[in-house]
Amino acid sequence: MEAVELRCDFTKISDVMTNFTGKADRYIVKEGVVMKLNFKSGFKAIKIHLWLFTDCLVIGATLDPKDQSKITLTEHCPRQGITVVGHFTAPRNAPKKKVMTENIFHLNLKKAGQPAYSKHGRHVIQCPSPQERQKWFEVLKPPVIESENPEETIYEEWDVPLVKAQHHYTKANEDDLELLEGEVCRVLKKYTDGWCYGVEGTGRQKGWFPMSFMVEIQSDHAKYRDAKRKQELVDKNRSKCPNHGPRRLQHAGEWKKYVGRFLILTRQEEYYYCFSFNSL
Repeated sequence: MEAVELRCDFTKISDVMTNFTGKADRYIVKEGVVMKLNFKSGFKAIKIHLWLFTDCLVIGATLDPKDQSKITLTEHCPRQGITVVGHFTAPRNAPKKKVMTENIFHLNLKKAGQPAYSKHGRHVIQCPSPQERQKWFEVLKPPVIESENPEETIYEEWDVPLVKAQHHYTKANEDDLELLEGEVCRVLKKYTDGWCYGVEGTGRQKGWFPMSFMVEIQSDHAKYRDAKRKQELVDKNRSKCPNHGPRRLQHAGEWKKYVGRFLILTRQEEYYYCFSFNSL
């Protein structure tokens, strides 16, 4: 990984990453060269490099034609923000000899806090072969840890909720965690009976604690979970209004201007989505 790092320019993503080897538990899950297709103004196919790490995806490209050995890293996305879609329909302007639909998938990268209806970070990726497409598709899909216990939820160590103790918890059992008020824990397992298994802030001790003593605090897990719910909400209701996408209202009372022309579907925190009423 150090050899790859020396070839890369981190300037464009320096606010979130300055090296590949900064985290001890980070390693490369898969890497490769693919083509990014663009159909907006004519047809363009750009060669890009993909690195999927345990905690994020990094995209790079060779921007200097005189120096093919130097790769400029252009995008970074935590694994929580990655979604892939396998179905692809080629547009009319797609050259048949260059676009191989069986090798293509949609790669969507969403940053925490990005509006659910934003089109930023959406890519059409073409792999060298159908087999390579399948490999990328499988590793990029969010991993689901299935438990044999229906009352248990298991989290990936890079995608865990953070909780803070509202009160001092004195452990009742040997394998419980002793928690002081205000202490933060990472939840590794959660059960329907209200108990959690996790690790305390320093990472030295693992154990059990009751959620009744805790409150969830802001984390990447919470941000992307909320963003995913918003996106699911938009996707679910977009089918009712096929000719019009959502728009964001400035305040709750603004919907009154659109009565008779727009239908307000829902309110999600500061987001007020409305769709064209005429298309229903």
